[in-house]
Amino acid sequence: MPIPDPIPALKRQAGAELARLVAGWNGDDIGAYLRTDRSRIADLRRGRLERFSLETLLRLLDRAGMQVELRVTPRPFGRR
Repeated sequence: MPIPDPIPALKRQAGAELARLVAGWNGDDIGAYLRTDRSRIADLRRGRLERFSLETLLRLLDRAGMQVELRVTPRPFGRR
């Protein structure tokens, strides 16, 4: 059984946090703050994460003042 790709889950987690952070802000204001444009903010709000790389999402979180950490742990036995 193949091991699932971890990137989509990481993108969902990063995207959900960004969507929470930009909720209620004017698209132009938060776009300027995060150094991106209004359409990218709209994509975040709509959950269109296929338009973002994980690297871009992490950079946006960093620009929003969030500390991003990567934790590596072994899988439960039998899931290798």
